[in-house]
Amino acid sequence: MRQLSYRLFVVRALSAHLMRSVLAIIGIVIGIAAVSTVVALVEGARAEVSRQIASLGSNLLLVEPGAQETRGVRRPAGSNLSLTSADAVAIAREVPEVLIAAPLVGKQETVAHGDANWSTLVAGVTSNFFEARGWTPAEGQLIRAGQVASAAKVAVIGKTLARELFPNGDGLGQFVRIERTSYAVIGVLAEKGQDVTGRDQDDVMFIPLSSAKYFTIGRTLANPDAVDTILVKTVSADSIGEAESRINRVLRQRHRIIAGKADDFRVQNLVQVAQTQDKTNHQITLLVSALAGISLLVGGIGVMNIMLIAVSERTNEIGIRLVVGACPADIRKQFLLEAILLCTIGGLLGLAGGYAATRIVSWALAWPVDFDITMALIALGCSTALGLAFGLLPAERAARLHPSVALKHQ
Repeated sequence: MRQLSYRLFVVRALSAHLMRSVLAIIGIVIGIAAVSTVVALVEGARAEVSRQIASLGSNLLLVEPGAQETRGVRRPAGSNLSLTSADAVAIAREVPEVLIAAPLVGKQETVAHGDANWSTLVAGVTSNFFEARGWTPAEGQLIRAGQVASAAKVAVIGKTLARELFPNGDGLGQFVRIERTSYAVIGVLAEKGQDVTGRDQDDVMFIPLSSAKYFTIGRTLANPDAVDTILVKTVSADSIGEAESRINRVLRQRHRIIAGKADDFRVQNLVQVAQTQDKTNHQITLLVSALAGISLLVGGIGVMNIMLIAVSERTNEIGIRLVVGACPADIRKQFLLEAILLCTIGGLLGLAGGYAATRIVSWALAWPVDFDITMALIALGCSTALGLAFGLLPAERAARLHPSVALKHQ
């Protein structure tokens, strides 16, 4: 009963000075809402990066042509036609750490079906490309080795392209056109979403590499066997470094690059690129969370100031309570409970505001969010601890007042 009477007394005291209590709460609301919103947004972004890393596949390297120089002018990376399908075969044969080396070519093309058409990435691949990426069909089947050997006019399409060309969802077995060439859709891939560069991995059409060269993308006269990229899958994550070194040595030897001369290709670790982005996001999270934490700290200081003002205004009340039998510990407990209650209410309202803010941002900007209930409870605990920390000074000052001095105060 004594504990209940304390709480009722604290609630009445705060209600009696409602405007002052609201001002104290507002600072905590802003601080908690800012912290919870920032954490939810950034954690959502990090979860999206993790999903993108998983969608890339595991233990992957990307071998791309280097930049070509024309009359001393360096053209964009990938402009040099230095990689071939034979290079992919050599990498798979001569590098023990490599499981798969899949060459591919790609070009943005307009794909049509009936009256519908859509500009998408058309990629010519071998059958082991899908195994390297770890991709499976949602419907139908993938491209087989025999279809690559015979330059079959078949295609496997992504979900985005399937939605645009076949809104009724009946794309399997239908024909799509690229200029005058028709391809039979034999498979639709499971949805992957965006990759780390922001490109939609489902907005794509895969056809056999040979078909791409003969009918659609074409071959360059300078190097008919040239490919745009070689996707390499290693036996394990630990072997990526050694595989990268061996690939460099194999390609330099095949391309007859002498010592001291720059490579005409480059090797990228796809997962490492994504992890670098994740690390950058983590650093941004710490920075923005620190800034949001400052606003929470300012809110705590505001509560302390409000409580100090309350002690000054209620000195007579404190004196009367001490005269009628209250001890300093009772006074200290009262003001501590008031500060804790203010911060707890502010924390609850701040969490509600933060949750609403994350949903609005997610809806308006299509930004991924991850509002974790555990983090919400931690934030609420922090706001309560903030009330305890910043309520100590006002509570201690109130407890140390002498009854005679308090009663004389006007």
